[in-house]
Amino acid sequence: MKKCVIITSYIEGNLSSLMEGEHPDLILCADGGYDHAKNVGVTPDFLIGDFDSLSGSVQPGIETITFPAEKDDTDTGLCLRAAIKQGCDDILIIGGLGGRFDHALANVQLMASAADQVTRIAMKDGKNYITVLKDGQMRVPKKNNAHLSVLSLSNVSLGVFLEGVKYPLSDYTMTRTFPLGVSNEFAENEARISVRKGTLFVALSED
Repeated sequence: MKKCVIITSYIEGNLSSLMEGEHPDLILCADGGYDHAKNVGVTPDFLIGDFDSLSGSVQPGIETITFPAEKDDTDTGLCLRAAIKQGCDDILIIGGLGGRFDHALANVQLMASAADQVTRIAMKDGKNYITVLKDGQMRVPKKNNAHLSVLSLSNVSLGVFLEGVKYPLSDYTMTRTFPLGVSNEFAENEARISVRKGTLFVALSED
């Protein structure tokens, strides 16, 4: 798999810590995400956006792709499309969850839109790890002091199974308008999640 890390403008947590263990083939910065990268000595392959949130100067040699402020996409969305175009099928978005709620929700929608184009897409900050699952199954290792939430991003998600958790589900029909799967707890060392038809939002969140 070809892995990409996208660094966004708003990050809750330390970028160096959030990148530990990640060995990306491609690093993209969405607009002001470059300020975070520069501060910890991370050099991106591309800098993409309309640059309304970039505060510092750009080091020579970094390829910059500039878009107008009035556009039909977000800077993170532009980075996501660039990553897929570059052949990346394992994409991690760092940040993008705190600050403006509308941007956080837009980023979740972006992940859902890319779910059938990549092997894995996830987003994380200092307290949250979020991914999406479409028509498939996954295992989530237990993380101490973290809640596990599984919600439907589709209008209806059919055949939802949750195992290894305090509140399991078996062949459940989950809807987008009832958040039954929020704030579950681990009962085993890993949770097993599957959905026959639909797209699920899966989050590990610390208090």
